[in-house]
Amino acid sequence: MPYLERGEVQIYWESLGQGPPVVFLNGILMTVDSWKLQTLALSRNFRCLMHDFRGQLRSSKPSAPWTLQDHAEDLKVLLDQLGIEKCHIVGTSYGGEVGMIFAANWPERVIRLAVIASVSEVGSDTRGIVMDWRRAALENPASLYRTMLPATFSKAFIEANPQLIRQGEDRLQACDQTFFEAFAGLIDAFLQLEITPRLNDINCPALIIAGEKDLLKPPRYSQIMADGIPQAKLLVVPGAGHAVVLEQAEYVNRELLAFIQPPD
Repeated sequence: MPYLERGEVQIYWESLGQGPPVVFLNGILMTVDSWKLQTLALSRNFRCLMHDFRGQLRSSKPSAPWTLQDHAEDLKVLLDQLGIEKCHIVGTSYGGEVGMIFAANWPERVIRLAVIASVSEVGSDTRGIVMDWRRAALENPASLYRTMLPATFSKAFIEANPQLIRQGEDRLQACDQTFFEAFAGLIDAFLQLEITPRLNDINCPALIIAGEKDLLKPPRYSQIMADGIPQAKLLVVPGAGHAVVLEQAEYVNRELLAFIQPPD
């Protein structure tokens, strides 16, 4: 299996397809496989690059704290190792926030940036929800999935997909204590986010996608990003919750393709 070595940290990565590179950046509870609905569609024309952040499922889980900046630097080193000078970036939630930091720090490396269900600052509503998640992960790991569920998916999606929800819960309950401790570390890194003052440094075209029913990172946060990034376009997906890349995969894929492969 391919890993990027950064000192004692190993970053698991995968690549699918050929063509211009598109980097997919995970949400907090995602892994590389979580992007299958997107990569199966985009890998026909693009090289799709995915990796698990440090602290996520297949990558190292350091005992020392890390930051979103560390994730951005991990990505830069991975791109350098693979000889990728420029790429499109697609990030959802936690990954969208890392994507904005990367684009602000190294604007010359990003062709186009898609930020999905993300924020550029942590409001009290979002903070309260993720602190509940952190407590569940450390105090009662078996309850984490059910704790996260109401703010992750829309009510309609939960009711329509009971088998999918059960599968997600089963996968999480198979994880060990190290996974849940690292999850708390990811929460800690997220809570330090404050990139709103740097949005103007993102000088590539940006597509901001929000779920209309997102309780964790409501559309008003996407509006802040759309107002702050000079070349930004905002789309609000009707009826979608926070996990819009799963709930409305066809809609998201269509918009992503139109964005990163505009007509001549």
